[in-house]
Amino acid sequence: MKLPAILLIAYGLANALLYSALLPLWEGFDEPFHFGYVQDMANGQGFRDPRTAFLSREAGFSLQTAPASRIVQMNLPEITTTYSDYSSSPQAQRAAIRNQVRRIPPEWRWEPSRLPNYETHHPPLAYLALALPERTLANVPLPDRLLILRMAAALAGFLLLYLGANRLFRELDLPDGYRHAALFCIFSCQMTWATIAHVANDWLAVPLAVWSLALMIAYQRCPQFRAAVWVAGALALGLLTKAYFLALIPVPLLLCLRRRRLKDLGLISIVVLATAGPWYARNILRYGTLTGTPESRAGIGLMEVARTAPTLNWLRIIWKSTQASLWTGNNSFMTFSGTTLAAIAALWSISLVFWAISRHKCGEWVTMLYCLFFAAALGYSTVVSSIYTRGILMGPSPWYSQVLLAPMLGLAFLGCARSQRLGKAGATALVALFGYLLIATYIAKLIPLYGGFTGRTSLAGLIELYTTRLDFLMNNLNLISLAPAGLLVTLTALVVALAAFQVAVLARSIH
Repeated sequence: MKLPAILLIAYGLANALLYSALLPLWEGFDEPFHFGYVQDMANGQGFRDPRTAFLSREAGFSLQTAPASRIVQMNLPEITTTYSDYSSSPQAQRAAIRNQVRRIPPEWRWEPSRLPNYETHHPPLAYLALALPERTLANVPLPDRLLILRMAAALAGFLLLYLGANRLFRELDLPDGYRHAALFCIFSCQMTWATIAHVANDWLAVPLAVWSLALMIAYQRCPQFRAAVWVAGALALGLLTKAYFLALIPVPLLLCLRRRRLKDLGLISIVVLATAGPWYARNILRYGTLTGTPESRAGIGLMEVARTAPTLNWLRIIWKSTQASLWTGNNSFMTFSGTTLAAIAALWSISLVFWAISRHKCGEWVTMLYCLFFAAALGYSTVVSSIYTRGILMGPSPWYSQVLLAPMLGLAFLGCARSQRLGKAGATALVALFGYLLIATYIAKLIPLYGGFTGRTSLAGLIELYTTRLDFLMNNLNLISLAPAGLLVTLTALVVALAAFQVAVLARSIH
């Protein structure tokens, strides 16, 4: 194994552990409700109906007791303590809250709370995978149990995504230096870790989506029965993980029709229908809709979507969604430097222009077809969310767009590889900016936020925080994060060192 691959794997593993441990209890997107689904599975309660499902008393009590962001408190008024309230309260009070959550009686997992669980409509595969450790660790304190589940999801998600993206970039014939650079950018994107390093279904869905594309390109390159079986299997597993895989079904069907491989088309259809079909048939029988989402159950149809779509400000939505796909501050929904995000988006766009004006191979057209179908699904989701929330939400959920991260980075770095000096400079700049993005995420954003720092994260403010107020920071992290502050600082130092070293190595290997 070459040095860049070793460094990337070490980098990914360190990030998976650090991100899982740094996030406070329930700071992942919709995490308590996804955890509730896992716990239902672990308790043997089967597939709950979101219209009648409730969190367990254990999850409900912890959600109401532990501190949360002000955004979450706005949605869940039952939450009594925000992060700012928590960090400004006496240490004894903070320690008491932490101890309350750690001492929840194990039997409360069997009792219902009064908090509805709206996430139980999802396909079950990712939750089933986490149900066994959740049941095995039933007597372990909830914060420790959640940390183990997060780490399991993050590590599995990272390894699957690394292997899938690496396979995808090889299928696209991306030169080695640019391939490693693209992989580095994936794992330096804050939203990669915000998506896979918490208890949910995205840790499995995003890697499966990348694998699906890689296998579709392999099928296009060599359309054989065995390759069709792999495509069918990846799609079926994806459909049993997340409903957005419905948007990808047309891609292999069109490939089969173009190649006139009707037997392969029949095979893929049979495998997908036999494997994932029962779940979606159940949705139709139970909810009267294919996906069972709250929006579809509300009766939002194509005609209403078609009427609403032209009224939205799509340029603003696309720009905001692009920023959110790069950086979204977990359940706190903080902001990051608009200048940095704009610079990344600009360089990425220029690299895609380099690719657009080059000659394309078949695999690249498959990638574009895949991206167009999924982008159309994101657009549809945007309109539906706007209708359902009466204009409050204006854009797709940022964790959905991670499906496009690897394909679009692959095409961008292909453009750089074909543009000689300008492309090398652009690729090097992208690597440096993504490395800075992740380093700043930990040092300037997440650690200060969860460590109770409420000042402006300027250079002077950060120097003060990490020097004269270091004891304050470490004490707060010990009380709010899921691992000791000393371990978090050690992992942060390791991630920063690996990021900086890889930027230097990749800058020399891109040619």
